[in-house]
Amino acid sequence: MSILWCDLETRSQCDLIKHGLARYAQDPTTEVICMSYAFDDDEIVTWFAEDEAFPQEVIDHFNSGGICYAQNAAFERALFDYVISNDYDFAPPKLTQWRCSAARALAHGLPKSLGDICRALDLPLQKQKEGMRLIRYYSAPGFFTTWQKDDKQLMQDYCEMDVATMRQFCSVLRELSDDEWEQYHINEEINDFGVPLDIPLAEACLGYAGEIKADVDGKVQALTKGVVSSTRARKARDAWLFERLTEDQQELLVVHKNGVKKYSLDKEHQAYLRQAENLHPEAAAFLVLLEEAGGSAVSKFGAMVNLHVEGRVHGSLIWNGAGASGRFSSMGLQLQNFRRDVFKDPEPVIKDIMEDYEVDSPASTLGRLVRSAITHKDGVSVSDYSQIECRVLPWLTGDPRAEKTLDIFRAGRDLYSENGLFMFDELTSVEDITPDQRQGSKTATLACGFGGGANSVKSMGKIYGLIYDHDQADLIKELWRKANPWAQPFWYAIKSAAQQAVKSPGTITKAGRVQFQSDGRDFLWMMLPSGRVLAYLKPRFEEVEYPWGDKGYELTCLWGGSRPKAGEDWPRHTLSHITLSNNATQGTAADIMRETIVRAHKAELPILFTVHDELVIQGDYSEELHKIMETSPSWAEGLPIAADTNAVARRYGK
Repeated sequence: MSILWCDLETRSQCDLIKHGLARYAQDPTTEVICMSYAFDDDEIVTWFAEDEAFPQEVIDHFNSGGICYAQNAAFERALFDYVISNDYDFAPPKLTQWRCSAARALAHGLPKSLGDICRALDLPLQKQKEGMRLIRYYSAPGFFTTWQKDDKQLMQDYCEMDVATMRQFCSVLRELSDDEWEQYHINEEINDFGVPLDIPLAEACLGYAGEIKADVDGKVQALTKGVVSSTRARKARDAWLFERLTEDQQELLVVHKNGVKKYSLDKEHQAYLRQAENLHPEAAAFLVLLEEAGGSAVSKFGAMVNLHVEGRVHGSLIWNGAGASGRFSSMGLQLQNFRRDVFKDPEPVIKDIMEDYEVDSPASTLGRLVRSAITHKDGVSVSDYSQIECRVLPWLTGDPRAEKTLDIFRAGRDLYSENGLFMFDELTSVEDITPDQRQGSKTATLACGFGGGANSVKSMGKIYGLIYDHDQADLIKELWRKANPWAQPFWYAIKSAAQQAVKSPGTITKAGRVQFQSDGRDFLWMMLPSGRVLAYLKPRFEEVEYPWGDKGYELTCLWGGSRPKAGEDWPRHTLSHITLSNNATQGTAADIMRETIVRAHKAELPILFTVHDELVIQGDYSEELHKIMETSPSWAEGLPIAADTNAVARRYGK
């Protein structure tokens, strides 16, 4: 059966994309400008709504159950469902007939933007530069209703180029499996269903946040004697603050990016600094103001207010959006980075906010209320996988020595205490472990599992309030590796297997339960135990500089998740043992969640969204959800899976 490739342009397109699917149902008078389309490799045709009836051959294709490809297909799908099918009186294609070329690109670790995909793949067909002007003139607010000069022909060229480009880049990518398309279609149903919100609460928080910013800016100016105008004036802010920090305190803000030492004052590093001893009083006061100013909570409440349609936000989940692993990401409401330290009982705080009372630590309070704004009269059920990556990683190795770690999970014992017992020789039982030793064990487990060294231990320790010097961090690393003898051989094996696959195209190489194969041209593939493959584009060996200054030859690939400026080469990334073991572990964890979502969907549970290893359902489905979460995939024999499931609550929490 033929494949239809299509691209649509409409009036008010910018507003429609912003508000998502439900906007079409609310405003069915949206006007379609034109559609370019082609069947298979046939010549591309453009239809203009002002000129003629809708093409019968396209309707016939829909009626026959034919496949329809579009870039970011949710847009075209909604237009057919709510606009074109009504205007021209025919049945739109079913959801399962749609294929999204952007989703297919994401499954290859590529960007989702059509122009960026072409740049990354270095294809001869590129997005037409005139397109942005045409969209601004004919699809943005205040659009023209008549064609200017030669713009009709330019619009046709633009649409046809989009179809040609989409068809071109898909020709060099693998087709997704039936299971992957099923997961994509379920994701679209979840997006169509939307996330239910307490909009009055979001509006109250948003109004409160504006008052906070103005108040904090005044305090900042007073504290710094006018040197810093607001917490958002980053250069002046950082310079003023650094003058009041000791060298040791500045060291808490160090990050390494591509081997270069830099300083970060993001929220994570602000938290490290607040725990430092002997902090200058002015620096301490400034950090309090930075926290009060907030930012992310304000933007999330703003997204709720601006994007909702009748109390729900739609289209938030991006299937396969989180880089190489294939985990979900989000847009708009940005579900993936909500604060986890919610109020045990948020209702009294919500009451104060709604009645415009002053609250303590307002920025922190607003941040802790973001989850609570997701609510439904039937309640919300939440379940998440317990320490899933700590379980998956040793299982992936296939090493008999890893069974000792897996047995800890099978017996329901505490991993961090048990690891501490193996790490610290003076301990004879888990009852002897001190809180600091358990925390050190936890730090090492989370920092070292993928091959991280002393710097990883130092960074992870900061999160838990543990400040290590290099020698202490290096000792903890060595103790963890001694206690987990299965880990280091796997790191060597997975890196070697990837390298050997590139050196011998077509040959399958293995590391534990992971396999690699290269096509000798465009891709190196990592096959996970589920059968799904992760893609590494344009693999090659090249000289790289290590963080410690030495140079050597390593396997690298083009890093699709980046977005370089126009004219710059697409960046490349070293396929180290850290990257590969991380991708394999997170990818396998993602496969477990993907299959869980399919089972929950088939059980007709009303899925709201997924965040990392957590699944959120509308209504009281706690028992059903827990059973589904703890059902192991057929390919995961021997992997101990456990889920923590909360009782249904009125509001989303933790």
